[in-house]
Amino acid sequence: MAYNSCRMNGAQKTVLRYSPKHNHLLMKNQIELLKSQVNTIVYLTLSNEEGFWFFLKEYNETQIKGLEKQDESWVYRIIELGNIHTFC
Repeated sequence: MAYNSCRMNGAQKTVLRYSPKHNHLLMKNQIELLKSQVNTIVYLTLSNEEGFWFFLKEYNETQIKGLEKQDESWVYRIIELGNIHTFC
């Protein structure tokens, strides 16, 4: 289900097309830092090398819940913490 209640301006759209470089990423052993990022957009790279922007809505000991940016829409997704390789 797409979540389209937010309109973005040109600058925001440009930023969300950017994929962070390796030296900007935090590794899996720092995953606890995501706790303080609830209600924030973060960039995630999963163990399968899939990378995307994610609007983090909820964090618990085993998973995060939120909205994944897919083209021009946001799709609800649950991600196991063990599947996250890097983030920023």
